[in-house]
Amino acid sequence: MSLANLRKTSAQTVMGIDASTQSLAFCILDYETPLSWGEIQFEGKTIYERIGDAKRKTASLSDQFKCDFVVIESAVMVRSAAVAIKLAYVYGAILGELLESHANVVVAAPVQWQSYIGNTNWSRVRKAEFRKLNPGHPKSWYQNAIRNQRKQFTIDWAEKEYGIITTSDNVADAVGLSHYASHHLTEQR
Repeated sequence: MSLANLRKTSAQTVMGIDASTQSLAFCILDYETPLSWGEIQFEGKTIYERIGDAKRKTASLSDQFKCDFVVIESAVMVRSAAVAIKLAYVYGAILGELLESHANVVVAAPVQWQSYIGNTNWSRVRKAEFRKLNPGHPKSWYQNAIRNQRKQFTIDWAEKEYGIITTSDNVADAVGLSHYASHHLTEQR
């Protein structure tokens, strides 16, 4: 289901989810009030053990918090096909449990919600200025440094916007996702 279709609902409680093969970070907002947030680590030595754990823990989370809808960050392109497949398995387990609980589930692209909170992709000019201020590093260093600055932006934003203090960029992402979705709904009321 698309976010545009949900704009017509009277939903008030939103759960934002940022998932990986290792964890599920979440934030639940009731309009503008954060109800709960955190990060659930998946246990298991193999991906299959973690998939089972993801399924169980998502079911428990879904049972604990009845939300009008859930917004999950869309999976991003990864360099490794093996990692993409594992991520797809985990997303399938998570989505299956959410849909089993009859939640309205939507997907949001990272660029959508990040731009909405003011964390836009850096322009070529901004990247060039950053390289000028930090000369002599390999390309990968600049990519990592920029990514880390954008992660910190979201962490700082979550604290400023909602008073949520976290060191986890995954939790901060879940806050941004729930904020983005909640505001899209309220803008349409």
